[in-house]
Amino acid sequence: MRILVIGGSGYVASLVMPALAARHEVRVLDPRPPDEDLDHVAGTSTDPSALHRAMRGIDAVLHAALAPVGEDAFAYATRTFDVNVTSVHLTLQAAHQAGIRHAVHLSSLSVYQDFTNRQLDESVAADATDLYGLTKRLAEQVCQAAAARWDMSVTVLRLAWPTTDEAWPAWALPGAAPVVKRAVDGQPIPAVSASDLSRAVLAALDHRCGYDVFHVAGDDSGRCWNLAKANVHLGWRPLRH
Repeated sequence: MRILVIGGSGYVASLVMPALAARHEVRVLDPRPPDEDLDHVAGTSTDPSALHRAMRGIDAVLHAALAPVGEDAFAYATRTFDVNVTSVHLTLQAAHQAGIRHAVHLSSLSVYQDFTNRQLDESVAADATDLYGLTKRLAEQVCQAAAARWDMSVTVLRLAWPTTDEAWPAWALPGAAPVVKRAVDGQPIPAVSASDLSRAVLAALDHRCGYDVFHVAGDDSGRCWNLAKANVHLGWRPLRH
């Protein structure tokens, strides 16, 4: 397939890009060029003109854009809504207009409050009220609306701390020291490794069943969240655990 990756030069996209490019033809929409030698359209995920240019000849879309951090509170809130919500709508609208029928959106288990201290599966309604969790919740609603309105298939993956294989089981963001995430009882929770995340994204690109949501995490113990749905419908479970 010919895959357009929105935000393809960002951190999360970089974790899956090697596996994605090995299997598919990849085009990246991002203000910055990707590290790999890939087809690149320079532009932002909120620029309709850039989106329409990037959609030409594409079979499916992966939305992996993330809002930058480090701004003042008001600027960060504006940018977070722009990237996490508005750009998702614009991406799916442009995909529909280009005749593209399938998209994958990278969401987060942060759509839940206290998501390390609850038994959660995909049937539990998202309830986060913080800025990041709220915008990821709204993005999922945008995906659901697009699937219903435009008869698209949109597969949503709710991630928990995507990290490099080298840093796993810790969570490591670029330029920051690895962090071991822990449950309320103090027990460590492994992040989801790049190799496991890559397998989930590849499976989601092949999963075409209207609007569908899956939990993708490194912890398969069942103590916090249930990964059974991804195992049954995507054939996926974390191999590093």
